[in-house]
Amino acid sequence: MTTTLTEPDATTLGPRPRFADTLLCEWTKLRTVRSTWWTLFAVLAVTIGFGAIVSAAIVGRWDRMSLAQRLAVDPTARSLTGFMLSQLFIGVLGVLVITSEYSAGMIRSTLAAMPHRRQVLAAKAMSLTPPVFLVGTLSALLAFLSGQAILAGKGIGVSLGAPQEWRAVLGAGLVLTLEALIALGLGAMIRQTAGAIASYVGVLLVAQLLLSALPDPYGRDISEYFPFNAGRALMKIHTTPDLLPPWSGLAVLCAWAVVSLGVAGWLITRRDA
Repeated sequence: MTTTLTEPDATTLGPRPRFADTLLCEWTKLRTVRSTWWTLFAVLAVTIGFGAIVSAAIVGRWDRMSLAQRLAVDPTARSLTGFMLSQLFIGVLGVLVITSEYSAGMIRSTLAAMPHRRQVLAAKAMSLTPPVFLVGTLSALLAFLSGQAILAGKGIGVSLGAPQEWRAVLGAGLVLTLEALIALGLGAMIRQTAGAIASYVGVLLVAQLLLSALPDPYGRDISEYFPFNAGRALMKIHTTPDLLPPWSGLAVLCAWAVVSLGVAGWLITRRDA
């Protein structure tokens, strides 16, 4: 049975724990768990490795490609192909940040030490953001540089000097960070690892497949506002009719993260641990 709770009153809890103490506690838990570093390593390896494989495949087929096929090649997007898989790894990390405590029962100790529940959720979000952004940006940068070095063998590599290229690289770090926060919110709402991961995959990928079954422009217009396509819009060098403008895509992704964490923050104070 679920018990409805309200945010504890300061008079019953004594002095309010400092947010800096809560943040330090959550950062310590995040960095001392091996799954955190294995997941971030997987993001780095998959983004760089898969991008290099795809770039090498294009170079290998270049001489046999038609003119239309060559013109359709987007060097930046090809070198960042592994980013699609990285989104799944980062979603798992965002979910595990909170569901692992629920499954192990540690959440009771956490909330006993820091009873202000929204403060705990905010600290988890803030401790998760820097490593995900740094690893996401670094992996995108290395994938871009290695991919363009391979593509340069056929003279189709592009330079990082163009502002659009930097937007794609930095955008990859932003997209992964916001998707990790969406996953964190889902984990706090559902509180079970399997269910939260399934919900994340459903929102990220399955919804896109279902919407594609709708006739245009309905399916296209709706799918633009889902996280996967919103993230693609930020990283896309040339805008296409099926995607929002880059900064609109970022705004939509931010809205998803805010709603996810907002609903999680509302629920976490109204349910028993």
